Amino acid sequence: MSSPFETLPNELLDEIISNLSSLPPSLAKLHQPPRGNIVKSGSRDLKNLSRTSSRLLEVTRPRLFSYVCFDLQDVDEFLSFVSALDLARHVISAVVRGRHSPDDREGPFWWRRVLSRLDPQRITVIAPPSFIGKMMGAQIFEGHSWAFEVPLQILQLERITRNFDPAPVSHLERCSTLLEAGKWSSLLFNESSSLKAYNHYEYFLFQVPSMFSKWGSLTHIKHRSQKLTLPLALNKLTSFRYTAVFPFSNHVKLVLNVVELMENLRSLSVQLAPSKGDKATELEQRGSMDPSDPWMEIATGYSLIGHSVRDLGNRSSLVVFRACDYAFDPLRPELSSILGDILDDSEWIHDGQGTWTKKDFKSGNFAAARVKAIV
Repeated sequence: MSSPFETLPNELLDEIISNLSSLPPSLAKLHQPPRGNIVKSGSRDLKNLSRTSSRLLEVTRPRLFSYVCFDLQDVDEFLSFVSALDLARHVISAVVRGRHSPDDREGPFWWRRVLSRLDPQRITVIAPPSFIGKMMGAQIFEGHSWAFEVPLQILQLERITRNFDPAPVSHLERCSTLLEAGKWSSLLFNESSSLKAYNHYEYFLFQVPSMFSKWGSLTHIKHRSQKLTLPLALNKLTSFRYTAVFPFSNHVKLVLNVVELMENLRSLSVQLAPSKGDKATELEQRGSMDPSDPWMEIATGYSLIGHSVRDLGNRSSLVVFRACDYAFDPLRPELSSILGDILDDSEWIHDGQGTWTKKDFKSGNFAAARVKAIV
């Protein structure tokens, strides 16, 4: 016998079920050390409810699959499943896990198949640096990868609104990178940690395995043919969030070279120190590095960032800057001094919590929305 709950109209059931829905767990882990379990969640309320009856399964299924995750080696099976159950229009966000496979099934153009069937508002890719580089049109130099031991990085692309309208295959085939393929307005990149490289002599000469190493080194070259390899789609971005643990200051400069190409950028957010709960600094006590070097590089990096923010505010559309490391108590006094010396007497207002906003910026809605989205 059906329960009274199941006799309710679908519209009312859906309203009730919506209260069991939660944000995808990956959003809370984007700034932590990249790991394959980024989608692991302790909440199974919707899944448990869907198992109680066939009718509730039908009602809950669209919400169950609004946030999806799949391994690239299983992309065809995943797309077949979504198509068979007519779930494509419900997929809002996708987490994609890539690994190098012996049969090379995980080609860098996997997104053409996915975006011809799905139209997510957000795509998050967690994969090795070389794979992300190829996917974004940047051939990464891997000669120094052994010094960093970075197995995974995270890249996320997001747009402000979503109308289910998958891109035509003809359009996707003309695109050479995932960045070009969609109307993305926000880019998040978690580069992982550079800490292990500090154990080596003249660590600052090593090149971080990252697409930003490649892009940043191309920004000031004279040969036009090489410059054309930089993605023009960077111009579309209005928000950029960069996370790395103890990056070298000379690498931060390369990242800032790329930021300068984001001519419509309005919000910039940076995190250079370990996130809360990250045990990365314990490596300092076990390795041969000078424990002061990583912190010195952060200080120099933020000095470069401060000058870049001031310049971008003067000549482009940047209106919000957030130093996420302000939440790290030991760093706050030094960051306050470094960034305050650069920004406090300029056109920027500090809220005392690590966020600077341009004085002539009138629309508080954008700042609030973007800061909330990147926290």
